[in-house]
Amino acid sequence: DTPAGQRRIRIPDEAGLQVHARGTVRQEPTFHVKHGQGRMIADKITEMGDNLRLLEGHDRLHYLIDKAKDMEPLPEAAKIDDNRIRGCASKLWIIGGAKEDGTMMYQVDGDAHISKGTAKIVTDIVNGEPKNEVADLTVESFTPLGIKELLTMQRQNGLGELINRIIRIAHD
Repeated sequence: DTPAGQRRIRIPDEAGLQVHARGTVRQEPTFHVKHGQGRMIADKITEMGDNLRLLEGHDRLHYLIDKAKDMEPLPEAAKIDDNRIRGCASKLWIIGGAKEDGTMMYQVDGDAHISKGTAKIVTDIVNGEPKNEVADLTVESFTPLGIKELLTMQRQNGLGELINRIIRIAHD
């Protein structure tokens, strides 16, 4: 039963529920983004944006935080000034490059969960994609993701710089 005025949203793979410290139960969605099957990056961005829009209110921010908590940290040796994203409200680092098969692979880390989770979503989209396709992206390519609207102006600047860095790495 759903209280009057509220609608129930069905999220794919409704398996994992988590009980949080406040005693609330929140759905942990499993989004299906298939990598390496000839899908265009733009399709992956749109699909992830559509999936994120299924989450209401603070659930989107909680999803970003949960993504950040599931990440492997970068080695301390990689947390150098050259790998740092400028313009972000927090410290955020990215490393990456092309694998032997010509696909890109990136890894990110940061000291703030929202920035780190946002970066993880972006890198999950481009990881495993052909170098030339990643190099052809622009910041505007990620508009359908719909994350920018959740972020403060300074974090929006950091997101733009992260995307630009991903593109520059693909050009190297």
